[in-house]
Amino acid sequence: MIEPNNNFANPQKGPGLIGLFCLFALTLSMLLVACDSSGAALSNVLASTDSIVPGSTGIGKPAGAVEVRYTLGKKSAVTATLDGPVKSTLLSQEQTAGEHLLRFAGVVDTDEATPDYRVVRRVVPSGDYKITISTGDAQSSVGFTVGEARQDVPAIENFVLHPDTISPNSDALDDVAEATFRTNQTTTLSVDLYDRSGGRTAVLAPIKRGPGEQNVVISGQDDLGTALPDGVYTATVRATDSVGNRVEASKPITVEAGGAPNLDLVSVDFSPRQIIIGTEISVTVRVKNTGKVPLRTQGPDPGYTYTTNDTYASIEGSKWTDKAGLWRVGVDWDGNSGGGPSRYPFRWGFGKTLMPGEEVITGGKIRILKQERTMWFYAGVLQEGITIFLDRRGRTAIGVDF
Repeated sequence: MIEPNNNFANPQKGPGLIGLFCLFALTLSMLLVACDSSGAALSNVLASTDSIVPGSTGIGKPAGAVEVRYTLGKKSAVTATLDGPVKSTLLSQEQTAGEHLLRFAGVVDTDEATPDYRVVRRVVPSGDYKITISTGDAQSSVGFTVGEARQDVPAIENFVLHPDTISPNSDALDDVAEATFRTNQTTTLSVDLYDRSGGRTAVLAPIKRGPGEQNVVISGQDDLGTALPDGVYTATVRATDSVGNRVEASKPITVEAGGAPNLDLVSVDFSPRQIIIGTEISVTVRVKNTGKVPLRTQGPDPGYTYTTNDTYASIEGSKWTDKAGLWRVGVDWDGNSGGGPSRYPFRWGFGKTLMPGEEVITGGKIRILKQERTMWFYAGVLQEGITIFLDRRGRTAIGVDF
C-alpha cells in the first residue's frame, strides 16, 4: 500500500500550503502594523547637526544648514514648523511615501516693507530652535542651535526706471529702459521682468557686485533676442547678502509696439550701363516694410545727387552722419578704397517713416569721377549703427569711357 504524501495531515513533514499561507499572513500583518501603526507612518526623523551658523560653508567651520530627514509610510499632508526666538512655517504640502529631506539654512521668508524696498528673507536671531514635522495624526521634533550671524539686511535705494514704457523694435526710439539704483553693501544682484501671470524673463542673472551706484539695461527681449509680448510687466531688483538676507524693489514697466523689424529690397536698377566719366548714373531702389513695426529713417531724401568723391557723412556739412537705429538704402561698388568703415558711401532715406506693409521708391544719382573702366555697383539696406540688414543686392556693371 502506498502511503499518501499529505502534509496537511502530517505537519512533521512540512508546513503544508495552509501553514505557508498562515505564516505569510502573519508576516504581512506584522509589517503593516510596523509601517503604519498610527495611520501616519512618520519615522526616522533625524537632524544632520545640532548647531548651525547661517552663511557658513560648513567646510572646516560650523555647518551652514541643518538637514532634517524623515520617512513617510504613506502619502500624507506634511507640515514643518520652526519654533524658537522666531516662529515660522517652513513647509506645508502633500508628500508621497518614502524618505524626505528638509534643509534649513537659518533664513525665513518675511514681508517687511520700507519706503524703498521690501525685506523678503531674513536670517533668524541666534538661540535654541526646534523643527517639528507633523502629518496630522503624528509628529516628531529635532532640536538645534543657531549661532550669531549678520542681521543688518542689504538696502536698495533711489531705484529709478526710465523710461517706464519701451518699444523694443530696434527703431532707436525708447527701445530700452535703464534701471538705476544704489546698494549699501556687497550683494548678489539680479533683475527680472514678470508678466501678469507670473512668467519670468531674466534681465540680469545673479551676479556679485560691490556697494555703490548700479545700472542695468532692460531691453524688453528674452534670452533669444525676441521682443516680449506687449503688456504691463513688473521689473524686480533683488539683493541677497552672504548669509541669506534678501530685499526686493519693484516698478511697473510697459512694453508696447514691440517686435522684430523686417524689410525687403524689392528691386534695384542702375542706369545707364555705359557712360562717359563726369556724367551720372541713376539709382532706383524699391523697398517694402515686411515686418510689424514702423521703420524710421533719416536723409538725405530720395533724389539727392552724390559724386564718387562724396560720402553720406561728408555732404552738407556732415548733416547726414548716421544716427543709430534709423534706416537707409545704401550703394557701394567693388574696389571702393574706403574699406569697411566707408562701406555704402552713398545713402538715401525713405522720405518718411515706413509703416508695416508700405513700399517706397528711393535712391538718386551718382556722378562718376573715378577713372575705372568697369565699376560694379550694388545696393543694400542699413540700420545705422546696428547692422547692414541686406547686403550686395542688384550687382550691376557700369562701363566708364574716358
